[in-house]
Amino acid sequence: MQFDYDYLVVGSGFGGSVSALRLSEKGYKVGVIERGKRFHGRDYARTNWDVRRYLWMPLLKCFGIQNMSLFKNVLILSGSGVGGGSLVYANTLLEPGDSFYGAANWRELADWKAELAPHYSMAKRMLGVTRNPHLNEVDQKLLEVAREMGRESTFTSVDVGVFFGKPGEEGKKVPDPYFGGKGPERHACNLCGGCMVGCRFNSKNTLDKNYLFFAEKNGAEIIPETNVVEVRPIGGGDGSEGYEVVVERSTAWFAKDRRVLRARGVVLSAGVLGTVNLLLKCRDVTGSLPRLSKRLGFDIRTNSEALLGVTTRDSNRDFSKGIAITSGFYADDVTHIEPVRYPSGSSFMKVLAAPMADDGNRVTRPLKLLAATVFHPIDSLRLLFNAKWAERSIILLVMQTLDNKMRFKLGRNLFTFFRKRLTTEVDASQTIPSYIAIGHVVARALAKKVNAIPQSAVNEVLLQIPTTAHILGGCGIGPDPEHGVIDGKHAVFGYRNMYVCDGSVIPANLGVNPSLTITAMSERAMSFVGPAAAGAPKRDK
Repeated sequence: MQFDYDYLVVGSGFGGSVSALRLSEKGYKVGVIERGKRFHGRDYARTNWDVRRYLWMPLLKCFGIQNMSLFKNVLILSGSGVGGGSLVYANTLLEPGDSFYGAANWRELADWKAELAPHYSMAKRMLGVTRNPHLNEVDQKLLEVAREMGRESTFTSVDVGVFFGKPGEEGKKVPDPYFGGKGPERHACNLCGGCMVGCRFNSKNTLDKNYLFFAEKNGAEIIPETNVVEVRPIGGGDGSEGYEVVVERSTAWFAKDRRVLRARGVVLSAGVLGTVNLLLKCRDVTGSLPRLSKRLGFDIRTNSEALLGVTTRDSNRDFSKGIAITSGFYADDVTHIEPVRYPSGSSFMKVLAAPMADDGNRVTRPLKLLAATVFHPIDSLRLLFNAKWAERSIILLVMQTLDNKMRFKLGRNLFTFFRKRLTTEVDASQTIPSYIAIGHVVARALAKKVNAIPQSAVNEVLLQIPTTAHILGGCGIGPDPEHGVIDGKHAVFGYRNMYVCDGSVIPANLGVNPSLTITAMSERAMSFVGPAAAGAPKRDK
């Protein structure tokens, strides 16, 4: 049979980029399917008010890098484009604490800390991880808050994937500084704050400058603006004969050019929203992958996150300069908090901001918001009509290791306009927090230090729906199909030469940004795939 590729990788984020490079190094012909566009520096939006270049909303002809998905139980921020989440994420690359390695559903399968250690090292080298050398007023004030809470020892500048260059050489063009001159030229960071709108200055270590760059040099083909509709084993079996992958144009309304690509193997790396949704459709709608585990879609986690913020009343303060996330500290043993910024002029996210309202239910918490608005009208007007919200504001990203989870399944409700789509379900025994008390304590303390108005996310207050930029789980690792979707080597139970490498395999709330962990786990997974040989791909035992 004629194959178009040895492996098709679905998605070009951290897991997909690792897979593409490592498979291409082993001699496989690799195709990387990406629903988003390919971006160069000039293509990114100058500010996030340029929604056609910033947001990913194909129905409205918006083909940017930021996807926002509202479900009944969570608002999810995710990335789109060649390079996936690396285009829009805040550069932060941290290792999780020991609780991650001891998560109940995978701890018996391996000594995960020892197993992943060399792969974390490789991921850091490839992503150019370095400690942020530029702290600013916000970091100093956050350190003061940490000191007053008795948590000063946990405060640190964060590890990031940014090229800073030498002091005083901001913006300077240099030959490849990471790969012995074999990589692309780079420019030293100018600290503009635009990391999460899209780095227009060639300083952010996005995946197209490392993993994908070398994968393409090895012959991997990137197929942008393409969405996978279905994956089906050739011959209807377990994939031993290969797969047909049905694709269509993601940026077209009508002429979608649906076609079939054939590959010996498939790596699913489309993120939680993409991978889980595709596999659920293949199992429950088209029936092309009936052997998939019944655990598919379970144990979805939000990284136990909340987004808070502060907006200063002082016109002489400008918080927009610096990289997106500069520092962080543990407000308690399970809660990590980081300050986040957008660049000057990029105030779009203020549409999610509201005066801070503390804990309550669907009735009392909106009433607290109303009271805060009525009793502090000038502050409320400052938030609503602040043309310099980005310059005056700092977002606080609150992340916890506390376990809470929900389920993704296909269904119909108001949020899907009663069409059969991906929906969320929370068991009665679980609570996905839309209010994290310690986060509010820190936000109010920081607000006092910079003469600011503390804020909550409006969806968390009015709808009791939390926000996460790091959705995890749904394709869990387990010893067998009764307990997981994939095995300890990321191979999908029931199928040959099919792997999952993205955030859907993460087995616990990390309490820190997950990109480095996804990269390290994908490095490990690809190390088990044998080199190319005649016939079907083989896997080391």
